[in-house]
Amino acid sequence: MSTPHHKTRVRIHSRTQRFKRFAYLLLLAAVLVSLTAATANLAGAANATGAQSLVGATTHPIQYWIGCAPSMVTSANLNYFKQQGFTAVVVVVPDSQTYQTQLNTIKSLNMLPILDVEMPIWNGGQLQSTPITSFGSYFQSLKTAGWQYVASEGGRTGDLAYMKNYFQGYVNFNCDQCGLWKDVYKDPFTVANSWESYYTSEVPYIQQGATQAAALGIQNGILAGTWANSGGDNQIYANSVSGSGTSYLSMLNWSYANGVGFTSFQVWCGDNPNGLSQYKTLGFDKIVANLQKYYPATTSASLAKGGTAQPHWSKIGGQLASGTGPAVCAQNANSIDVFVQGTDHVLYYTYWDGTKWSAWKSLGGSLTSSPAATSTSAGVIDVFARGTSGSLYEKTSTNGGGSWSNWAPLGGQIASGTGPAASSQGSHLGLFVEGTTGALYQKTWTGSWSGWVNLGGALTSSPAATSPTSGVFDVFVRGTDGAIWETP
Repeated sequence: MSTPHHKTRVRIHSRTQRFKRFAYLLLLAAVLVSLTAATANLAGAANATGAQSLVGATTHPIQYWIGCAPSMVTSANLNYFKQQGFTAVVVVVPDSQTYQTQLNTIKSLNMLPILDVEMPIWNGGQLQSTPITSFGSYFQSLKTAGWQYVASEGGRTGDLAYMKNYFQGYVNFNCDQCGLWKDVYKDPFTVANSWESYYTSEVPYIQQGATQAAALGIQNGILAGTWANSGGDNQIYANSVSGSGTSYLSMLNWSYANGVGFTSFQVWCGDNPNGLSQYKTLGFDKIVANLQKYYPATTSASLAKGGTAQPHWSKIGGQLASGTGPAVCAQNANSIDVFVQGTDHVLYYTYWDGTKWSAWKSLGGSLTSSPAATSTSAGVIDVFARGTSGSLYEKTSTNGGGSWSNWAPLGGQIASGTGPAASSQGSHLGLFVEGTTGALYQKTWTGSWSGWVNLGGALTSSPAATSPTSGVFDVFVRGTDGAIWETP
């Protein structure tokens, strides 16, 4: 790619201005095949037989924790929970013993041990006048035993600053009907928040606190208590059973829709020695199984903390053609549309409806490149790909993916092994490809398609494009020197 002395901005001010550049089409005649000569197009394979079905799967693996009394910590009980995908055990202790046996049992099953010390050091506030330094010998005994993480529901100002001398991190159980308990949920020593989820009136506080904590790299999750709603104090459990209102599932959905990404779901039996029986009687086994349809269990638990919240890779499924990648667009804040070339070279489509991924759907065609997709407005989706003729083809939906147009040829000749880039802003839509000469070509929509325009350059990759404002496109490519080049 030749070295430019200055950068130029590609601005699409008006359709009239674009067509003043019509002379460029004379140059294109030497490098683009006749549009009418494309006899093998994407639509020709729309009815091909033997198309491979792609199976979608919902995403976002999370950790599942069990909080229970020391008497519940046996190999038999923990194996039961481990088979259900649980990877962490919170031991709710009534006194200042070290519970070495329970710790060893948890470790022997490769599960993460966390000790709930609320009763020994706080006891619902009854010990609030006792200085935290009074528990130094207790903390030291826990450290010597091998406990690395402790948890509590409440405490004094300065508790965490002192406990960091003994432990790797603190897990905060933000108490029900407390609003946001001081600033413990975002303290530098807090590695995770397990938000006590009983009252629907608490949800706004949970959302506020979790958002602030996630921005600091602190994990967040749900704590669900195993008791019925007979006293009206476990409303979210009741909603989860009935499938209406604010539920555990809707709280997890909210977290991923808003960039928080809850990383754990804790079933909390407290200090009830019959917790396992109550867990089954109240149907938590079914609740957990249902959640795992959408939020599958991770194979291990972690309380690592970083400067930013860590993403969680999750599998959507399907099988992509070798050497190709997906295309994605969003019609609005609550939708995601994903397109891929399957192993049979047909275009496949799945979408996120705010709760789950749809099953994969075949949109036909015979692709020879990765697709590109964009959405100019809610309900409108445009998908583009290189066909077997080397030309560009388009498929459009105007009802949010409910139905699709036939493949329409847009002409041009795209370099073999490359695909298009698409970007939109308002009513403007820009398409960019590497032509067979290695130059960048552009086609624009503002109510109708323009002709292809040669933007020059010497590309060695498919382009990428974005639009920071209406009528302005920024395009990025790999040059012959291997560097990224931009034409803004």
